[in-house]
Amino acid sequence: MRTIKEFTTALKAVTEDETLPMVFAIDGHELAAYRPTDGQLALLMSAVGRHTNMQTQIAGIIDFFVAVMDDDSASYVTDRLLSRTDPLGIEQVQEVMEWMIEEWTGRPTQPLSVSTQ
Repeated sequence: MRTIKEFTTALKAVTEDETLPMVFAIDGHELAAYRPTDGQLALLMSAVGRHTNMQTQIAGIIDFFVAVMDDDSASYVTDRLLSRTDPLGIEQVQEVMEWMIEEWTGRPTQPLSVSTQ
């Protein structure tokens, strides 16, 4: 008989600050994002690590950015990023993400290393 090791996740106490969205605007459109989970932060750090190429870094940043938003905000940003005529791009996403990370951690960030040419 084979033994299977099972892992479970513990229920974590959530503070009120973690359940309230951060509200911000892009071009006057109000958006909301929630504090990321430890797993989401780990995936972001992995995606922007030195071992990844530029395309993987950009994809990781966009995936993270959309994943922490509420559904309406994620849809709005995705539609704009997919539009061939919309000026919203990685530079603006990077600027908002840096602000969000500063808010979540309470400290200023170093700019993310991803930039387009």
